[in-house]
Amino acid sequence: LKEESGRIFVNIKPKPLNPSIISNGQTPAEINLSDLNIFKNFDVQNLSKAKLEFIETVLPLISYENQKILFDRKKILSLRYSLLDNNTLNNQELTYLRKVAKKYKIQTHDKHKIDLINELLVSVDIIPNSIVLAQAANESGWGTSRFAKEYNAIFGEYTYDFTKGVIPLNREEGKKHLVKAFTSYNKSVESYFKNINTHYAYNDFRSLRKIMREKNNFSNVNLLVQTLDSYAEDRQYVKIINLIIKVNKLYQFDTIIYNHSQS
Repeated sequence: LKEESGRIFVNIKPKPLNPSIISNGQTPAEINLSDLNIFKNFDVQNLSKAKLEFIETVLPLISYENQKILFDRKKILSLRYSLLDNNTLNNQELTYLRKVAKKYKIQTHDKHKIDLINELLVSVDIIPNSIVLAQAANESGWGTSRFAKEYNAIFGEYTYDFTKGVIPLNREEGKKHLVKAFTSYNKSVESYFKNINTHYAYNDFRSLRKIMREKNNFSNVNLLVQTLDSYAEDRQYVKIINLIIKVNKLYQFDTIIYNHSQS
């Protein structure tokens, strides 16, 4: 992913959001950008200029993260087929699985290889663009919040590490959490994906996503949002996120996958 003057350059490839969509087999690498009109085929008449700019900035990062995940998922699936056919994996393949398992905080000790792969496939999966956009918009005020502008924090993630966070101005007395700060928006997006795909609080999200993938249908994003109630203390959080998706027609951006090429 190439950045110049804070802008992300990509080539866009619209496709239906379908669990069977997999990357073209190339390693995620540098993405070339040229004259990208991200809104050409979408209904954005009711979106303000500020919202459009926010989507234009964040959506490529979200979709690219999903594309990287799909690449890993395809590789894990190929190892699953190989294991079922040959009853074994070579050292290089095992090393790869352990590396991915470490990233997704999955224990590998005393675990059968097929069980490890099946567990990985639950975590190594996409998050619909519309959900990520809506959460980012809500947590950052469409990129206008202090944390978004000064600390590239667009998802309001908490941390208790004083070397990685900033004290919220309105933090209640007795609270010790900080808002996690980042060096760039793309680091914030990466952290969000890791959070949703690894934290125990989102086990229900990952379980429901597994069912959706088995049914080859990710169309009802509202059901997935229902499992994100623990993301914020606000009891209306799920309703708010679904409303943001509906009012701003963010579901239409679930059709976007970014095509990458190996440099």
